[in-house]
Amino acid sequence: MPSDPPEHPEREKSQETVTDVLRRGIVAGTLPGGARLVQARIADEFGVSRATIRGSLRTLEAEGLIRVDPVRGALVHEISRTELCELYEIRKLLEPVATARAAKHAPKSAILRAGTLIAAMESETDGARFAEYNTDFHNVIEEAGTSPRLAVILANLRAVSALYVTRSLLVEPGRRRAANAEHAEILRAIIDRDPEAAADAVLRHLDGTLRALLQVRIAAPRT
Repeated sequence: MPSDPPEHPEREKSQETVTDVLRRGIVAGTLPGGARLVQARIADEFGVSRATIRGSLRTLEAEGLIRVDPVRGALVHEISRTELCELYEIRKLLEPVATARAAKHAPKSAILRAGTLIAAMESETDGARFAEYNTDFHNVIEEAGTSPRLAVILANLRAVSALYVTRSLLVEPGRRRAANAEHAEILRAIIDRDPEAAADAVLRHLDGTLRALLQVRIAAPRT
């Protein structure tokens, strides 16, 4: 029996659109760390209700891209070198496990989707869009590992990591090409059903990204 349609499909579509635009602005840095996201102003700009904006802000807060201060309201997440190192320390522990699982279990549809995303990244010149494709690529791989809980944890870590990835592309333009070569290596290991090679490839990929990110000048977060 088909499920009931959403009660307010237009509102849901508007909320998704607002969320996507705000997320892209945060990742690209056009909405800088510490910036206030004023609900009334954003609602006027998009021509939607404040309830819609509140829904978008809840999604972004869950992704770690904003925080809600009791006094100042919604604030864009501020990056820091300490957070960067912590993110990649955790990812380097978990992603090899998820990628090795994908080498064992990934269906053909996931492999094809991952290949399509690699092709998209090869032709993408916009840093924020590249970061989106990069996030989608890793999400596809990890979801194919048949561990939903692990995939959700990593997706959350990667959402915040995207704030750093776009900055690394500005500092080291050649990193884009290197990263995509590493993506292709990860995918080859998955196609070959080689869990050990897949885990090693993603670990080297994370090391390469972290080296590039550590060159980025990151200010200490405001208090």
